[in-house]
Amino acid sequence: MPPFQRHSFPELLQRFFAEHLTAQRNLSAHTVAAYRDSFRLLLRFLSAHLRVSIDQLTLESLTPEAILIFLDHLERSRGNGARTRNCRLAAIRAFTRFVLSLADPGAFANGHRLLAIPIKRSARPLLGYLTREEMEAVLAAPDVASWSGRRDHLLFALLYNTGARISEALQLRAGDVQDRIVRLQGKGRKQRAVPLWSKTASEVSRWSRENQLQPGQPLFTNTRGTPLTRHGARFRLRAALRRATKKCPALAGRKIGPHTFRHSCAMHLLQSGVALEVVALWLGHEQPATTHGYVEADLKMKEESLGRLEELPPARRPRRAPSSRLLAFLEAL
Repeated sequence: MPPFQRHSFPELLQRFFAEHLTAQRNLSAHTVAAYRDSFRLLLRFLSAHLRVSIDQLTLESLTPEAILIFLDHLERSRGNGARTRNCRLAAIRAFTRFVLSLADPGAFANGHRLLAIPIKRSARPLLGYLTREEMEAVLAAPDVASWSGRRDHLLFALLYNTGARISEALQLRAGDVQDRIVRLQGKGRKQRAVPLWSKTASEVSRWSRENQLQPGQPLFTNTRGTPLTRHGARFRLRAALRRATKKCPALAGRKIGPHTFRHSCAMHLLQSGVALEVVALWLGHEQPATTHGYVEADLKMKEESLGRLEELPPARRPRRAPSSRLLAFLEAL
């Protein structure tokens, strides 16, 4: 009897998260949370689709047909894009490979069919960022006369200064900022040190003194004293944007989130002449192609490059006659 048949689907799923992802692969808490959310959505969908309780689901419930309907549901009913759809599929694939590793390859018939479900191609959108004037309006929006306003201003300034992901900023402890250097822990537990502007560093020091923060205490908390969440940060940013839009109408109707500070930091560094390699280190990018996306997003850079090209005389290339009728046909297409 194949090993996985000795365990129910719930037991396999628990082993997948407790043993495989956490103990064996040692994945980050963010990755585990993303996989968890994918299966929470999947289990609820399958329960409603198959009209059985979640505890009655089995491995046989994971058919390619059901998974494809689930992925279509994500896009049509939940409004998810192709990138989110692919992330959900990645979690299902990882679980499928885990189950197949415990059994005879032919024992889980749906396994290989599930792995054959293709990743959906998606267009890569241009990165949205704020101009310097728009950024100044957002930074000036929090009411620094209040405790929450000072916290919000520091959070926004730190995000812009460092280009940190919101998850990296919210897990900062007071002791992570020393001598105008902030130490961030990014994806894959990779750490990087980013310099702070003197104004930002002074603001961090004042905030720590005001709240009597010890080195191990969270830098950003809510009014109840618990760590500020991503949802809380987005809520506070929306409130700041409503105030900023009154002074800067260009912000109206824009899709702006905490990650916009990261994009804006990268764009302003590039526009100031900072080398692309330095920006990649600043943001913690592993792949150079990720940083190149900021160059593509900057229309001003494109226009300047186009202007330089237009100054050059057009090169004349000799026209060669096609060497065959087939090539002539292809060149005429």
